[in-house]
Amino acid sequence: MVLKAKKTRRDRPDKEQAINEATKPDTKRLNAEIPRELHNKLKTFAAQEETKITEVVIEAISEYLSKNSNE
Repeated sequence: MVLKAKKTRRDRPDKEQAINEATKPDTKRLNAEIPRELHNKLKTFAAQEETKITEVVIEAISEYLSKNSNE
């Protein structure tokens, strides 16, 4: 007979997911049509960097705005 340790609520993966969702910043969806070739490059770049396309786009937009902002 093999005894297993009882899982506590602290060990539940859904708890971690709920915490991540609760602490997520408020977001707004952005839809934009871009050339297929550019999308393919973006997708490949994100995969190589092991990140999400969303993260690459957010960083690119932030950089662009900070460079080109008159504030």
